[in-house]
Amino acid sequence: MGEYNSNIPLKLRLFLPIAFIIIVIITIASFLIIRNSLEVFDLQAEKNLELEVKTIDKMFERERQLKMEKVEVNLRVTHNLFYGQAFNISNQKRTVKAINQLTNEIHEVAINEWLLNGRYINDDFSFVDSVRHLLGCTATIFQKIDEGYIRMSTNVENKDGSRALNTFIPNSSPVIQAIEQKQIYYGRAYVVNDWYITAYEPIIKNDEVLGMLYVGEKEKDLPKLREILYGLKIGKTGYPFVFDKNGIIVIHPSIEGQNWKDSTLFKNVERKNGGIIKYNYLGNEKLAAFTFNKDFEFYIFSSIETKAENRQFIRNTILTSVLIAIISVVLLLVVLYFLTAERIYHYLKQLNISKEKLNSATEALKQSELNFQTLFNSTGDDIYVTDDNGKIIEVNQSSCNSLGYTREEFLQMKMIDLKTSRYSQHLSENREKIYTYGQYTFESEHVTKDGRVIQVEITSRIVDFDTNKYILSVARNIGLRKETEREVLSAVIRTEERERERFAKDMHDSIGPLMSTVKLYVNELKSPNLELEERTDFVNQTNNIIDEAVNSIRTISNNLMPRVIHNYGLVTAIESFCEKVNKTNTININFVKKNIKERFDQNLELILFRVTTELINNTIKHAKAKHILIELKKSTNQMKLYFVDDGIGFNKDEIMTSEQKGMGLKNIISRIKSINGAYKIESSPNRGFKIKVNIDL
Repeated sequence: MGEYNSNIPLKLRLFLPIAFIIIVIITIASFLIIRNSLEVFDLQAEKNLELEVKTIDKMFERERQLKMEKVEVNLRVTHNLFYGQAFNISNQKRTVKAINQLTNEIHEVAINEWLLNGRYINDDFSFVDSVRHLLGCTATIFQKIDEGYIRMSTNVENKDGSRALNTFIPNSSPVIQAIEQKQIYYGRAYVVNDWYITAYEPIIKNDEVLGMLYVGEKEKDLPKLREILYGLKIGKTGYPFVFDKNGIIVIHPSIEGQNWKDSTLFKNVERKNGGIIKYNYLGNEKLAAFTFNKDFEFYIFSSIETKAENRQFIRNTILTSVLIAIISVVLLLVVLYFLTAERIYHYLKQLNISKEKLNSATEALKQSELNFQTLFNSTGDDIYVTDDNGKIIEVNQSSCNSLGYTREEFLQMKMIDLKTSRYSQHLSENREKIYTYGQYTFESEHVTKDGRVIQVEITSRIVDFDTNKYILSVARNIGLRKETEREVLSAVIRTEERERERFAKDMHDSIGPLMSTVKLYVNELKSPNLELEERTDFVNQTNNIIDEAVNSIRTISNNLMPRVIHNYGLVTAIESFCEKVNKTNTININFVKKNIKERFDQNLELILFRVTTELINNTIKHAKAKHILIELKKSTNQMKLYFVDDGIGFNKDEIMTSEQKGMGLKNIISRIKSINGAYKIESSPNRGFKIKVNIDL
């Protein structure tokens, strides 16, 4: 045996034990790498599921927040509609059967007859139905009784489809406690047979709470949430699903409506706020993350089938690890055969250290990239990164979903390609402000791939990356908010104009005839008891005074609601107003009209008339101008108003940001926005004032 060993070369004798050790080490390392990779995969899967659940939970929270904001707006509009009508309380009473909405106990109670615009509220649903038609929400008028507040008129329905009349909210309710303190109640409330996001406002007369107004939106819009969740895909086999607090599956791709209260899965998660859970479903092992949404009282799950998800990963990991191990062993054995044991030792030590560092750095880099990409694509707002030429170099998934382009299509475009024509001209100006101030927020319009226009609010800032300066822009869809603002403002303006018209009619129809009657009585003073000359002089003076009063009443009526607009239209009304101003010789107004041959919507004509006259009044009061030029022009689908004076001008930024100054100009801007108009103001000290208004027809 000794002879046999002595015949083996020394290099080979050094090589064999080290080779054996290397093979064992690489085999063990490969096994550990495979196991560690599987653990990392499972851990990453859990994190991804938790992120999905958090995203869905945030979506539910946002849905509830949007409903609360909508309810607040609905209450303000309903308040204006209610108090814009004649509200009276009759001394007559009627006896009704009051039903406690919590206990269903019934007793008789006598309530006053209330009238709204002369119609009994108890027998009339026109007000609450008009609120539902205008705002799409439930609405109720309550009257106070000893036991609480009873529904007199409502569009809330019982389970059988009838209106929930004569049901009452008992005094023990937190809603009633707030109303009794003359406070508005916002929050979650049980209305007849379901939970709603609600707002209640006290009806106060002579400093006494007599009743309350209610508006509400159903808390859970399950069809909408179901549609969103059905569109989510988690991995290859995963999907989200939702339990209610009683174990009923309210959202699921295939078993919706089943009761899982007695299942092992529901028992394990019941009364928990969230976590990770493994369970079996139809013989398949499942991994799920879940959380409990307190507002909706829902358990939200995000699940995957673990074996199906990691099967390909396991196969690839094993094959790759085995292949790397074989290649490593062969290469090392060849190298070690030609090196001394000392060099082999040092080489293996350094190789192992380097390999550990490389693996650690690679894993850290991959994790960092994955975390960034997840955050970048998880935001609900559209994100664009552009270079100094306006070229898009990166977008998130929300941008692709909003506008319909793929990421590859976006990377071939510039920001100007997304803009509508009226906002593309401001792109250079906005980018200049971003570079000047470092960040800037402004409104714009984006055009989707299929041609739809989306109103957005964009916040942009400068970011430094790889020695270059880029612009990172976050765009938020504000179309719904804008539409709501326009509807509310239009409702306020229409209410204001109707009130002025009513006042003008009352002044003309009541005071005018009264003065005329006085005139007739004064003429009767021509009796034989007075000297003829004295009597005639007295009568003439009285007639002159009455004529002057009648003319004044007509002037007031015309100022409140210009009849010339109703009878002859916008152009004639502006011409008439300018003619009156020119007769004063204090300023010269040149009014030019182009391509205007027909009448327009009455609301549009009235607002443009108010805008024009207010601009003229502002110039006369503040500008010290000598000339005004007004151009009104109609194109194919647009109305354009151009106003310019040669007055002293003003600092536009100072006026627009001041809380004490510029109320007239801000009112003008509000009127323009109410008809979906765009405007541009130019002014500076000693350089006059200009405004351009464009309105889409």
